Amino acid sequence: MGGAAGELARAVAAAVAYAPVAITVKNLSALSAAETVEIRRVFESELKTAGQPAVEVQLTISENLTQFVLVAEIHRGGERQVLLESWPRTPEASTAAATDKPARVTLEKKLLWEQDLPILDVAQTGDAMLVLDATRVLLVRGADRQSAPIPATHPWPRDMRGRVSTANSTFTAYLPGAICRGSTQPQLSLECHDSQDPWLLAPGAIAVFAPDRNLFQGHIDIEPGGARDLPPFYAAAPAGDAWIFAAADGRAHAYTHSYSQSWESAGTVDQWGSDIAAIQTPCGARVLATRPTSLGEPDAIQPYDVSRTAPNPTGPALEFSGPITALWSAGNSATAVSRDLQTGRYAAFSLAPTCGS
Repeated sequence: MGGAAGELARAVAAAVAYAPVAITVKNLSALSAAETVEIRRVFESELKTAGQPAVEVQLTISENLTQFVLVAEIHRGGERQVLLESWPRTPEASTAAATDKPARVTLEKKLLWEQDLPILDVAQTGDAMLVLDATRVLLVRGADRQSAPIPATHPWPRDMRGRVSTANSTFTAYLPGAICRGSTQPQLSLECHDSQDPWLLAPGAIAVFAPDRNLFQGHIDIEPGGARDLPPFYAAAPAGDAWIFAAADGRAHAYTHSYSQSWESAGTVDQWGSDIAAIQTPCGARVLATRPTSLGEPDAIQPYDVSRTAPNPTGPALEFSGPITALWSAGNSATAVSRDLQTGRYAAFSLAPTCGS
């Protein structure tokens, strides 16, 4: 910690030509107040703080999944320069982080729908449920069933994916290279057209889907944060000031934008599968992740806390009888689709979290 603060202070001193500076410090990490004071002391010892300040320096103490980060923003006239230093996280790095233990989260599985055709997504809308597959949108309201066909205007990819977003009685179905919009009132209606418009990933986040593959191209637009170009990814989940992406390279990559307009890498996770989703629980936000299994093996979904340190399992893994073929966030719950290895049928489940010791 002290070494990183000293190195960054010397870099700042050289950048400002050793002119007097005015320093402000903001701690966004789990470090204690005493550790923050020590960082400021080391930082100021390398800089000239006496005299009329010619430069303003804002020092931000942040953290990601693998390390603590010091960010110095130098403001001089209308110019802005950013310098960074970091050091690895250890169990001793922060007493606050060491004593914080996230609450246990248990996932409860409820069957929503089952059929022979692959289910792409299921969404609740009022007292009804929408089931999306490659051929239709099915409206289920009690014993009533209404179906609207999806026109096949172009060949679907082999590994089909889809997403349903609802707003009162209207809905949008996202498909590879197509978008369908419809209503559930007074009866089911649907209009589809070819489109390369981005998919809705989460509130305030859209991303471009590759129509000939089963992943997102990497271009994503998030508020706040703006548009970014990242490596291709299968799924994404917000995690506080960071976003985690299940990338095409088989690892999950975290990025944070808490202290600058440009995203910074915040580490990788190797033990997750390609499906992840964020949910809100009574005891805080959690990220659900599958295992790195093949399509011929049973899978499981486990909740993780990613608020401060490397992803930490906060509850038991929920086992399934086959691979997970879809996992989408539904706010306070998630929707998971699994293919039974014995029957070959697809089943959609609602995953609801409960908190307990």
